[in-house]
Amino acid sequence: RIMYAEMITLKSGIIRLFRMFARTILNLPMFVFFDILNNVNTATALTLQSKRKIDKYPGYLLIFLLVPLTRLLGLVLRRNHRLTKPPGTILFIKLMGLGSLLMAADSVLAVKNRFPDSRIILLTDQQIAAGILPFGLFDEIRTISSRGWLAMITDALRVLADTWRMKDLWVVDLEVYSKLTTVFSLMTIAINRFGFYLTPVFFRKYLNTHNVLFQRNGYLEDNYHAMAEAVTSARIDLQREPVKPLTSLAGRRYIAVNNTCSALSFERKLSDRQLAAICLWIIEKMHYDIALSGAPQDSDSNENFISQYLPFHRHRVLNLAGKSDFSGYYRFLREECACMVTIDSAPLHIAKAIGLPTVSVWGPTNPSVYHKVKAGEMQLHPFVYLAEHCSPCVHFHPKPPCGGNNFCITGIEAVAIIDKLAGLIRHLHHSDRIETDAPVFV
Repeated sequence: RIMYAEMITLKSGIIRLFRMFARTILNLPMFVFFDILNNVNTATALTLQSKRKIDKYPGYLLIFLLVPLTRLLGLVLRRNHRLTKPPGTILFIKLMGLGSLLMAADSVLAVKNRFPDSRIILLTDQQIAAGILPFGLFDEIRTISSRGWLAMITDALRVLADTWRMKDLWVVDLEVYSKLTTVFSLMTIAINRFGFYLTPVFFRKYLNTHNVLFQRNGYLEDNYHAMAEAVTSARIDLQREPVKPLTSLAGRRYIAVNNTCSALSFERKLSDRQLAAICLWIIEKMHYDIALSGAPQDSDSNENFISQYLPFHRHRVLNLAGKSDFSGYYRFLREECACMVTIDSAPLHIAKAIGLPTVSVWGPTNPSVYHKVKAGEMQLHPFVYLAEHCSPCVHFHPKPPCGGNNFCITGIEAVAIIDKLAGLIRHLHHSDRIETDAPVFV
């Protein structure tokens, strides 16, 4: 009876997968193949669009082929997937999003504390590896190159071969929508494989041994918390001590300003006029200088912005993009900056992780999902959000409903952001934890 029920479930799953596979193949334009071939071996990094194509089309093909085999082997082998024996190694997979990985840090630490004798490994992109390394969260970090399809496959196969030699391996897939990370997790042949389950990736319930329901409208940290509880088979209290905040504003010269983000959604960015209004107010009304944040590839655009909008204030603006490695960047924020004004991108979550107060601006993404603030820190992390009817659109629509006309951001008056910044600075200066003789405003 159990096998009959399994076969019925498997049959419905295969039918659903076949329909999705057929629809994908029939709608597959030829330029997709040419795009993938053009990225076989290149010196430039794969674009987000290319990564999505690689994940979607080969991913669906492999899943369609692997689901029947996996379910059949599951019925025959009857492996014991109980979580009674501690793992020898736990492999976390997170290939995209340094910010979301930082939001998962508390949950990863809880798993690490629960299994102190287990080796905790992260599989990620090279850029994310450099960003998470200074936090010392993982025992080992393995990387997969994004510089061409061939390099990506080579690295993945190398890591996969290494996993076959790991005893008592558990795999925790922190990616939410990826197909290929699910396939990779399966191919490790780990005794226990954990992943998030939701409608767009329904096939995971046929491939993972342990699935955790992903709540798309809940805080992302809460989803990671649920994953940690599934891995540890225990209730976990993440109410730890907050990150040690600033103890003095004395000697802090800069306010960090970030208007950079990944290609996931450029609609998150402020307009140059909004950004210029904020920067000019800081320069004219405060004694702080400005540190423009960004990755190395953002350096030229930062310089162009300074030349066009702040030509007479160059001595008050530092272009921080690409000036140091991640460790130096974190040290600069922690030691030289009073706070950060930022859109929803990795620097926001970096600032929160190191205890730097923030003012954040939201539009295509929702702060009620990505901006969880502890009860005693609300005044340290104010935000501005219009909550337009089409927001959030990221992860809910393949293309923004506005067609790129991000009125959810451009509709925010610069004065609203400035008011939040002024309130934060007043709070920092008047807080009992802050001691400085510098005037609040010029």
